[in-house]
Amino acid sequence: MNASNGIQDQDPSSMCFVQPEWLASRLKNTDLRIVQLDGEKYYHQFHIPGAVQLSYGKLVTKRNEVPGVMADPADLAREFGRLGIGNETPVVAYDLTGGLDAARFLWTLATVGHTGFKAVLDGGLPDWHARNRPMESGAVQVLEAVFQWRLDGRWLVEHEEVLAVAEGRREAILVDTRSAKEYQGMTVRGPRGHIRGAVHFDWTDSLAGPRDLRLKALPEIKGQLAELGISDPGREIILYCETAHRAAHTWLLMLHLGYEKVRLYDGSIAEWRVLDLPTTMD
Repeated sequence: MNASNGIQDQDPSSMCFVQPEWLASRLKNTDLRIVQLDGEKYYHQFHIPGAVQLSYGKLVTKRNEVPGVMADPADLAREFGRLGIGNETPVVAYDLTGGLDAARFLWTLATVGHTGFKAVLDGGLPDWHARNRPMESGAVQVLEAVFQWRLDGRWLVEHEEVLAVAEGRREAILVDTRSAKEYQGMTVRGPRGHIRGAVHFDWTDSLAGPRDLRLKALPEIKGQLAELGISDPGREIILYCETAHRAAHTWLLMLHLGYEKVRLYDGSIAEWRVLDLPTTMD
């Protein structure tokens, strides 16, 4: 990257949220890859300038009867290369879902070996549009890149490790990012309740409001997490939800806040259900 692109001051391996002003000042940076998640129906009519489009469905698959798990790494590597993303290409992603799709995309990138700067646009396209930021139409053509995949275990956890934590054989903080009703077992579909030992942090509790998809003030979020006993940045944290979709947002948020060891249980409750593993409503 050249010295004037405005990204060189970031930690190359950092993962975070960025504000519209930050991205607006870097739209002409040809080293930066902007990725819109979903929106196939309107992408050709309007999108952030320079953004390429990626369907969320490309990121996930159904494996061993478990829906929503990470797609085959080789397929992902080809798709990322098609979008002009190499292993060190700086990436900013956005969506219309409060950052859910974009965060899951970044987790996937990191897990299959992307080591460059990556961020989610806070507030996504709705906030960008509300601020009258520039838009463009038509498809964006980019040069394909080579993405060489390798699994990075820093971000991924399997059910065996989660079960060990639940049974007290391993130390980590389990965090359930689903709704309170799901956590408490007030649902028709099983399994009822949550994984034993998990604390509850509804991912939406990090947002400014139901119609405001931007993050709350970071000190407020840190206070919320501290009340749950999540204050030590060095403690290992394992996140889950139904299919690791909502949990991916909290994963990125915690890294943004400075937590150092944050991992995502990809199979989440969907796999827990298939494996018939125990839950509790305590």
